[in-house]
Amino acid sequence: MLHSQTNHRRSPTLFPVSTLTWDRFIYPRASRSDRTVSAYVEALATGASFPPIIIQRVFNYPCGDTTTEATIIIDGIHRCVAFRERGITEIPAIAWKDEPLDYEKHKTALLLQSARCNTTHGDRLSAGDKKRVARDIASDDHACRWTEKALADHLGVTQQTVHTWIFDIRARQKSGRDTVILRLSRMGWTHDEISTVVDMSRGRITQIVNNTDFGKINNLLSRGHDMDYIARHYNMDLALAWALRLEGQTDQEKFRALGWGLRTWDQWNFNECDERFGDDWPGRIPAQLVAHTLFYFTLPGDLVLDPMAGGGVVPDVCMAFQRKCRAFDMAPADNRPEILRHFWNPQDLQWPRHEGRT
Repeated sequence: MLHSQTNHRRSPTLFPVSTLTWDRFIYPRASRSDRTVSAYVEALATGASFPPIIIQRVFNYPCGDTTTEATIIIDGIHRCVAFRERGITEIPAIAWKDEPLDYEKHKTALLLQSARCNTTHGDRLSAGDKKRVARDIASDDHACRWTEKALADHLGVTQQTVHTWIFDIRARQKSGRDTVILRLSRMGWTHDEISTVVDMSRGRITQIVNNTDFGKINNLLSRGHDMDYIARHYNMDLALAWALRLEGQTDQEKFRALGWGLRTWDQWNFNECDERFGDDWPGRIPAQLVAHTLFYFTLPGDLVLDPMAGGGVVPDVCMAFQRKCRAFDMAPADNRPEILRHFWNPQDLQWPRHEGRT
């Protein structure tokens, strides 16, 4: 995270108003105040002077289908608009950072700096504005890099206030992150490999895998709850919920629990796909077919390769039947971290090493 203090000892520089960009994401308020702008215009008419605005040069700034360089306003949008309405073409400004910043990497830091400026002067941010800023940042901060204390310090509120604002977001993120970790771990991914996906330390990955206890699934079942309810309760996908429920059972017991029945003859016919495993996908195959193939041709702990994973039926069934899985597809879905993007080249018959995923 960037250090947020501005060097106010710098001498302001006159910048052309027309070259400055008002970024709606960086601006911490829900809307601009026309009354404040009018008051500033009147003050300028009487010869009043204003403190310099704060700006920042950025690159990798989104502009239609491409990116460009821009100079965005960190603090002083009302002053900038007032200068423009008075016909003043240049405005005193101080850069927050001397060097240009990568907008995509630092836009949250830019927003927080803008919010911090607006908690100390001018039209102070309302509690609603601060809450919106905190929730917007938390929603986009899946790695939880911005702590509640850091947000509280920037927004000028207590840590408990920030906790109240974003508790539900952080709870969903933690649950979703833990689900990804468990899913990948059950498919044979190493903790080092998982850490690169969820952006956490290997030690923390190990802690989550070892300490996660879903032993209450049977208790919830005994109370009459179904597996759909249990999956929602733990904020996980249904396939993982079933895999955890079937933990420790033999393959034959899993067939019975899933209501499939184990077919012993050499001709299989399945009329429909089991919606519990895999996503809706063109060419989706029945999970029962995958399970029978695993039962007759693999053992628990074996590694299965799925070169065209599609909606993830094979990874889901492998997870339930305790087979490791390496899955690839040329266009994997965003909700399938276990499926790696790969376009197979017949001129190169080598599959990518797992740690070399893109």
